[in-house]
Amino acid sequence: MEQTLAANLFKLLGSLNADTVVFLASLLTLTPMGLVVLIVVFWLIEDRRRRADLSRYRQDMDRILKTYGDDLRLVTGYYKDNVKLVEAYQSLAQSLHDQVVLNTQVMQRMVDAICTNQYCPLGRIPKGDSPMRGGL
Repeated sequence: MEQTLAANLFKLLGSLNADTVVFLASLLTLTPMGLVVLIVVFWLIEDRRRRADLSRYRQDMDRILKTYGDDLRLVTGYYKDNVKLVEAYQSLAQSLHDQVVLNTQVMQRMVDAICTNQYCPLGRIPKGDSPMRGGL
């Protein structure tokens, strides 16, 4: 931990201009409270840097949350479109069901007409001798 503290201290001193470093060194050596003032100065510099980082973090999070909200609205639109599609498909399936039932009824009537053969006088089967008894 002391190495990171020293590295941060050297980085901070490297980022300051020469006049500020000389002023801080003279302040440290000339006054008995110089160490306290130096700590306060470093604390203020670090606080300002932390506030800038926090501001950038807030801007990034606002941008990310806005993008996420837009994407979520888009996905919600997809779900709503899918609901419309399912409702249209249900309507189509219901009409198809009705058509299949109607076709089945017509085919049954046609089979009954063919089996009883009541339309052609020469091919009529006598009553009671229906081929339906033995199956098709």
